Amino acid sequence: MSASPQACQDLARSVLENIPEMNGAANGTSDDVNGIDNDAKVDETQNGNDEKAVSEHDIAAANHSESLKQEAPRSPAESIDEPSFSWLRSHPLFVILMVGTDSEPFGIQKDFLCAKSAFYRRYFRDKAANSESVEDVVELRDTTAEVFGYAQHFMYTGQVYPDTPPDYEVLIGVWKLGHSLGIDGLCDATIDAMIEYRRLTNSIPATALLVQVWNDTPEGSTIRKLLLNWAAEYMRASEDRAEFAKALPQGVLSELVVAMSSLDATPAPAATPTPPVSQEGINPALQGWHDAVAHSDGEQVRPAKKARYSDAGTNGSKATPTGRKGAGRPSTAGPKTAQKRKYTVLNGDVELTTSKKLAFCDDLLTRMLSGPGFWTRLVGPFRDPVNPESDGVPDYFEKVPKPMDLQTMRGKMDRHEYADENEFLADMNQIFNNCYTYWTKKSPMWQACERLQKTFEEKYSQMSKWIAKMEGQEGSN
Repeated sequence: MSASPQACQDLARSVLENIPEMNGAANGTSDDVNGIDNDAKVDETQNGNDEKAVSEHDIAAANHSESLKQEAPRSPAESIDEPSFSWLRSHPLFVILMVGTDSEPFGIQKDFLCAKSAFYRRYFRDKAANSESVEDVVELRDTTAEVFGYAQHFMYTGQVYPDTPPDYEVLIGVWKLGHSLGIDGLCDATIDAMIEYRRLTNSIPATALLVQVWNDTPEGSTIRKLLLNWAAEYMRASEDRAEFAKALPQGVLSELVVAMSSLDATPAPAATPTPPVSQEGINPALQGWHDAVAHSDGEQVRPAKKARYSDAGTNGSKATPTGRKGAGRPSTAGPKTAQKRKYTVLNGDVELTTSKKLAFCDDLLTRMLSGPGFWTRLVGPFRDPVNPESDGVPDYFEKVPKPMDLQTMRGKMDRHEYADENEFLADMNQIFNNCYTYWTKKSPMWQACERLQKTFEEKYSQMSKWIAKMEGQEGSN
């Protein structure tokens, strides 16, 4: 069956009228599809960016973690101001330090050394080599094994010395090493050790060491200031200030003058230093045996040391304080008659009788005990009788069967118990002998005794001049 012409026209008109709606629907569908595609593309882009961001973050974190791992062994060296170190962590890497001209090896954990020394923190940070090596070998030529040993002791224990402080030469070396290696706290601890050594020994460094410090340490350093103050005190109190000043370089002397000017407003110290041979300081007297015992090594002296000094004070071929060689043992010798030696004084002769010699001994003992003067510091540990309990030497009388001290000698002199100068000398040398018997050679007490003996012998040898001077004064009156 065929359709009429009118029906065909109506159908065509209807289709034409619906074309815009169909286009809109088609466009809507296309837009929907495109929207989905665009959203998908946006999501994919966003997800891609997120994944990229996460990936970059992970990479950065991984790199940071790897960086930390790589830097962990060198972490003390990386941070000079805030080193991090703990014994709870593993420290498998070692540094072998070849110390001194003899290249004596010292082995220390690398992390520990870097944590303690700013110099080695920088050294291993800048070196950045041998990172996989079990040990590094470095040279440290400008010091000695002894000096480095004390520095090592400080790094591990926080104390410069275990029992008694070493001498000034070693302590100065320790200070210089602590300064050059940047070992935190070592310089200050060394200054304290030097002050303690001075308290125990009543001495200051010799002129040569003073000059060495000026040549090897920076201006304004703590060790310079300390020694400058000590030297200024010495200059103010010593009878040998002129000789001491001549031995100093111009630069040191100029700074010393400035330091002395700052002390002019304060009273001079009560004690004066010993002769320039030992260059004694001017600290107050030692606080007795107890202070020295607290810093002694507690070891017994070797038996051979007893023979070092006889009761008369001889030491091999060394002359006695009176200038005689091989004087024997006055404590066991029989009665002696005084030697009648004569010295010309003014217009007459002076006879060295026993009474005059004992008068000299009395005067010398008085100067030793009365003070003020350089004797005050020298005689501190030897002034009073030893009290084993309070002085911290419970076995003293077991090792020293014949104790002697200056106050006991003073009592014997006042009671006129000395028959001649030899008996006085024997008691004095008994003090020395007792000290050398009880203490070891490295003990500050041994060193203090040597200084006292040296000074005593120098003064005792001036007996004849003293008597001649006294006679001359009496003759002129």
